[in-house]
Amino acid sequence: MARVLADDRKGEHSPRQVAAKLGRSAGAVGNALKTLADQGAAQVTSTSPLRYQATRTTRKAATGAPAARAAKPATPAKSSTSAQSGAATPAPETTVARNGTSAGAAASPAAPVSGPVTRPNGQQYHPRSLAGLPDVTALQRLRAAEVPVLLYGPPGTGKTAVVEAAFGDVITIAGDGDTTVADLVGEYTQTPDGRYEFVHGPLITAMREGRPLFIDDASLIPPTVLAVVYPAMDGRRKITIKANGGERVTIAAGF
Repeated sequence: MARVLADDRKGEHSPRQVAAKLGRSAGAVGNALKTLADQGAAQVTSTSPLRYQATRTTRKAATGAPAARAAKPATPAKSSTSAQSGAATPAPETTVARNGTSAGAAASPAAPVSGPVTRPNGQQYHPRSLAGLPDVTALQRLRAAEVPVLLYGPPGTGKTAVVEAAFGDVITIAGDGDTTVADLVGEYTQTPDGRYEFVHGPLITAMREGRPLFIDDASLIPPTVLAVVYPAMDGRRKITIKANGGERVTIAAGF
């Protein structure tokens, strides 16, 4: 985190922006940035929206001073929702992670994994026990059973890592207080020739392609916005896109 700030010393950065650059959970990054600020290795330039900027000591922290390693879960727990579940261009701050698992690949119960699992970023994830199974396997079986999952715990405890390890075809949304319905379902975008066309968002992509949708730091998203995913997670299995003339999208197997 300190290196990101130090490399753009005059810039102001939100936890979400730093998390996107590092490929980490926004909750864990926000906690680490607060620690840097408490130690003088970063300064808060805005509280609404929250922004951080480098100080004279940020570069030193980036090279290995204690402030750069002091990130520990110390804030109230955040939650992340994995909806087991379109032309699709992901909304801003949306990433699509793949490690070879095909879309809709959870048609039958997964066999328990026997060792570390490689995440899309190349890091090794070591499964933990959950309900008598490796947590990766438990999530895969819940997907096969079309059961949505809520992962709840302090930042930095592996919620994002286990989802990426379990699903190579997962679509991830980084949630925060600025997330809108358009970030999930899509919005009209102007084309180079001056026309406007509706570009579907990551929720619609996941539904149509039968892929898992992981909403990271879901508890930071306003409830009125997050509610747009509920019809896809319950018995309705459909989404109505009001902004696109009431278009209706039905989920595909694997979502």
